[in-house]
Amino acid sequence: MRRAIALALVASALLASGATAAPLTITPIVTGQAGDAGWYVGDVIVNWSITPPPYLVQLGCAATAVTTDTPGKKVECQASSGPDTAYASVTIRLDKTPPVIVAAPARASDAGGFYNHSLTLNWSSSDPTSGIASCSPSTTYSGPDGTNITLTGTCRDRAGNVSAPVPFVFSYDATPPAVSKVTASIGRKTATVAWQAAGATTVSLIRASAKAPTRQRTVYAGTGSSFTDRGLTTGRHYTYIVRAVDGAGNVATGSLNVTPGAASKERLLAPRANAKLRKPPLLRWRKVGKARYYNVQVFRKGKKILSAWPSKPHYQLRGTWRYRGHRYNLSGATYRWYLWAGYGKRSAHHYGSLLGQRSFVVR
Repeated sequence: MRRAIALALVASALLASGATAAPLTITPIVTGQAGDAGWYVGDVIVNWSITPPPYLVQLGCAATAVTTDTPGKKVECQASSGPDTAYASVTIRLDKTPPVIVAAPARASDAGGFYNHSLTLNWSSSDPTSGIASCSPSTTYSGPDGTNITLTGTCRDRAGNVSAPVPFVFSYDATPPAVSKVTASIGRKTATVAWQAAGATTVSLIRASAKAPTRQRTVYAGTGSSFTDRGLTTGRHYTYIVRAVDGAGNVATGSLNVTPGAASKERLLAPRANAKLRKPPLLRWRKVGKARYYNVQVFRKGKKILSAWPSKPHYQLRGTWRYRGHRYNLSGATYRWYLWAGYGKRSAHHYGSLLGQRSFVVR
């Protein structure tokens, strides 16, 4: 009551003297850690500057603390001095909490917890108060192989808070197993196929007939290194495919062609079986009655690299030659050759059963 009387007396004195009183002004004084775009990222204290005195506070105007995240808290102050009344307010936007971030790979792992081809990693985030401004850019990983590989990312909200780095840990293996030394031991109606598959966890052996190459049948699946396929047709050409898969889902294949038959070793004369040679050999065999030509096929690592049709019972291999558009060298390796007799015109493709097969080694 006394303060109101004093204010009234001051106002009356000013009016009586004819002086013009300065307008009452209220100005907010905000203290706190400023962030981005008008946001605060730490506790805020709002005080008020009211001039000129004396004045009478009618609403708020005490120091106000804003300590809880808010998209907008309005703080007000109203005061009067005689007939003059002033009002002011300020809206505080406070976000002290960094955004929540998670790693978001573009796809699931391929097999066994491994990725076996390029992986794109994104970063996903949310912020309930100020919203997300930006995150680390997408990252594409394509190697090298390894386990416990770590990629990290962060996100920033609109207030300027940055999340702690979030790791994404994964394993990567894009290297397929190594299939090698695919060989076959051929009987009259059997073929024992052997292989090496370094790094594979499972191996499948697939058989297809030359007459119907798309009609494939898996004759073996497991972890072994050989399989004997029985009940084959004598003289028919078959293709065997070795399909190896590792723990990361990588696939490698190897293949070879076989023709079961009564292999007559005595028909093949030279070189002797498993001979070790230093120069190209002369392949020789016994003459077959009524045969007008022969078909000689040479394989290396299960792949056919030569097919020739000599009319005499011998054929001289050379150091280099071309077959189906590719140049080959008789380099150090193990070779297997097969022999058939041809009857009538060569265009008729009339062949007898397999006459024999042998291996030799070039050093």
